[in-house]
Amino acid sequence: MNVISCSRRTDIPRCYAVWLEERLIGGQVEFRAPRGALRKVSLEAGEVHSVVLWSKDYGPLLERPELVARLRELNPYFHLTVTGLGGTAWEPRVPPWRQVAAQAGQLTNRFGPGRVNWRFDPIVHWRSAGAVGSNLDLFGAIGGVVAGAGISSCTFSFAHWYIKSRRRADRGALGFEEPTHEEKMLMAGRLASEAAELGIGLASCAGGSWTEVPGISRGRCIDAARLNALREGGGDAPAAKDPGQRAACGCSTSIDIGSYAQRCAGDPCVYCYAN
Repeated sequence: MNVISCSRRTDIPRCYAVWLEERLIGGQVEFRAPRGALRKVSLEAGEVHSVVLWSKDYGPLLERPELVARLRELNPYFHLTVTGLGGTAWEPRVPPWRQVAAQAGQLTNRFGPGRVNWRFDPIVHWRSAGAVGSNLDLFGAIGGVVAGAGISSCTFSFAHWYIKSRRRADRGALGFEEPTHEEKMLMAGRLASEAAELGIGLASCAGGSWTEVPGISRGRCIDAARLNALREGGGDAPAAKDPGQRAACGCSTSIDIGSYAQRCAGDPCVYCYAN
């Protein structure tokens, strides 16, 4: 049985909810892989172990009752990304963070708190008017909202500045900053302390030295053991490390049904490596 990733390549729940509903009803999806190959994958309940979703705004998905009902049949797991940057120049098409954080309760009410993880990803730093700013200071406020909705896990990372990300930041005169490794270690320790106070387990996406900080574990955004525990009726998810991900990534194997050709309308998030 396959684990379906939906998706690292684009925000399907926010930008392609209708497309996803149609594919789930049809029981099959056809998509183009990053190197151009056309693939077809069954989405029939008997052949899908779990569906793992990522989004910065589940509003369009939650507004579709048939899509919600279909997902309930497929052992869903949700990554809700709330960075605090929604509606700013860094995330121009994402709603303000309080609006998205409120979806935490909607997701846990419909699917259960054990099926939702908060992503505080990425942490961004910038220079403005001679001072360094960051979304780091919003961790506690956002964490209070999602913890109140029953979410007890969080994955974080620091922004990785790809060439196209740097170009976007330069065009917008956003003045991004790259903290030193030592500064990041101190920040990771601060996050671990705040997360513990909130009762939230903290994990680092794609490992790094941050896992040396007490209270921070190695992140597994697609975790076969977790998905097996959530699934009623048995059946094991593929447990091997996903060979298509970075060496430090802890994710187990999945099939990502998104495509880089599925672009979200408007300006992308400045730091985004995908769409």
